[in-house]
Amino acid sequence: MTTIDILGDQEETLGTAEDLREEVVLDIMQQEIVGSMVKIEFETSLGLCTGYYLSSELGHEEINLEEASLERLKRLFPACNGAFIHPANRDWVEISLAEAISGLPEYKIYSRIVTGGIV
Repeated sequence: MTTIDILGDQEETLGTAEDLREEVVLDIMQQEIVGSMVKIEFETSLGLCTGYYLSSELGHEEINLEEASLERLKRLFPACNGAFIHPANRDWVEISLAEAISGLPEYKIYSRIVTGGIV
């Protein structure tokens, strides 16, 4: 075995070639196509919020939040009146507020699942 000294205090021990294995994980991104139904989850300080939206060409889709998720957001932001996919970055959710403030609260999407299209 070999020990490598990194910055004095930190040490990392490496094994032999037989001990070392590389695990390759492929994250298969599902493509959103116009008309597909998409389930998303994002995490707030009060817990996970879940909602669905219909993918469109225009972007900034309205998210249909589950009842418990909408209640969580209303506890965080009493003026909350919904959520949308961020118009400039589809990895973020934008919280819509009934009152005018500078900037809107945003959350990074935790998971996204394309569930199908319109029937």
